[in-house]
Amino acid sequence: MDTPKAPSPTEKELIEKFGNIYESYGLRRLQGLIVGLLLTKSEPVSLDDMVEILDRSKGPISISVRRLDDMDLVRKVEGPNNRRNYYESHPNIFFNNFKFNMQTVRENRTVAERFLARIDAGGEETEKTKESLEHMQAFYELMESFFEDFAERWWEVKQERLESSRGEEAVTPR
Repeated sequence: MDTPKAPSPTEKELIEKFGNIYESYGLRRLQGLIVGLLLTKSEPVSLDDMVEILDRSKGPISISVRRLDDMDLVRKVEGPNNRRNYYESHPNIFFNNFKFNMQTVRENRTVAERFLARIDAGGEETEKTKESLEHMQAFYELMESFFEDFAERWWEVKQERLESSRGEEAVTPR
């Protein structure tokens, strides 16, 4: 059984930073540690390797990996040992995380619209409630339009990066 290569000090710091970031967003710290780890590995990582590298129990790692897979942030892939599950970061991890955040923006806009409709129907709510919900709706509508514009622009930039990397490889003498 191959022992996984230990992360460098910089990679360890990056992994920890991802754990802290995820925790600050209300997600599980372990999910962030797993994402950080997978972003540092060029080869797929088994659950057992994650247990060893992150010094955590297999159960919580398995649960976290499944949740990350559901969010399209990691994906299950084939590895050298058929009896193990291997994972890598999803090729579109950052865009998929963006889509997850975009869903939150849409949900917030929908909440504002739903409660504004109830208030407009003649409720007993204060003017402050109505103003707050109108502000919320306007904010999230604008954010949603920025996100949509960003998503379109990102695919253009991604395509340019892919074309550029292919072009550089083609002209690099070996």
